[in-house]
Amino acid sequence: MLMLGTLVSRAQVTMTLQVPPVGVLVKNQLWNMLLVNTSGHSLTVKISLVLLDEKTNQPVLTGTTLPFLLDKGAKQLQARDLGAIEYTYNGPAILSDRNANGLLPVGNYQACYSVQTNVSKAPATENCIQLAVDPLSPPLLNTPADEGSIYTSYPQFTWLPPTPIQLFSDLSYNLVLVEVLPGQGKADAIEQNIPIYSGGLVRNLYENYPSSYRSLDTGRLYAWRIVAMNGGLPVSMSEIWTFKVAAPALPALKTTSTAYISLKRGLDPAIASCGSTLTVFYDNEAADSTVQYTVTCLQEAGNPTVQKGPLSLRRGSNLLQIPLQNGYSSDKVYLFQLVNGRKESWTVKFTTKK
Repeated sequence: MLMLGTLVSRAQVTMTLQVPPVGVLVKNQLWNMLLVNTSGHSLTVKISLVLLDEKTNQPVLTGTTLPFLLDKGAKQLQARDLGAIEYTYNGPAILSDRNANGLLPVGNYQACYSVQTNVSKAPATENCIQLAVDPLSPPLLNTPADEGSIYTSYPQFTWLPPTPIQLFSDLSYNLVLVEVLPGQGKADAIEQNIPIYSGGLVRNLYENYPSSYRSLDTGRLYAWRIVAMNGGLPVSMSEIWTFKVAAPALPALKTTSTAYISLKRGLDPAIASCGSTLTVFYDNEAADSTVQYTVTCLQEAGNPTVQKGPLSLRRGSNLLQIPLQNGYSSDKVYLFQLVNGRKESWTVKFTTKK
């Protein structure tokens, strides 16, 4: 009879978790679930959560709700339905953001839940789910251009960060550079060949090939990739690009590399230089599909508008190319500005060269 009573009490509540298993995850989404009270009368329940890091099997986050009334039947729950939730933070990555509406750090987790009722000391129901928190966009390579040629044996490598950047509390990068052998694919080369250079824990968005290393040879094919790390652990990898070192170019020749200028929120004193096309990087955190831009001249009375129009965007990182129309002067400074859906102004000052 005691065993039967225990089984009946444990069957009074069932839980169906509705947490997105993959992608960017907000802490509040951890509480998306369906509870079903099968007892035939209202119960007072309390939900507990333990979030475990799958690599260490250690809890990084625990959460407990206040007791609340669960009527008979099914009830759809979200964080806003549970009142104040008490969190305990145990990991260095998650300690950097204690906002209940903040993002979970990139990683693989196991979320385990238990529901306690007022009719039994044992949990009425328990459930676990695997979670993989990934960035929306991995690091984006910039220069040297993919399948392009460079004219130096000691190149500079540049890239853009993974997004959203708020996912990472201790972001660094590892640059891997290998030679691609004849008949070998670039992915096989990265995985199998001994790196010519591997620069780890780089904090900047660029890395110079060290002058202390042997110079890169002309005519050979090289492959490179950026691995983003959070707290020293790999979390995201870029695509693999290739390039060759060409013989010194004649003055009339141009490289195929295109450097993108990061837009800054507000006004920045720095002034960029560009040719007939303005190339800019913009992180579309506002998730706008279209924005309007303007280009004004800062050295004419009234700062007249020189050019304007719409820009189509995707969520996350955007590499934008804006052809500059006639009417620009190489001895004047211009301001490029776009205003997103949050009414934020993102700008860059630039001059043109003929």
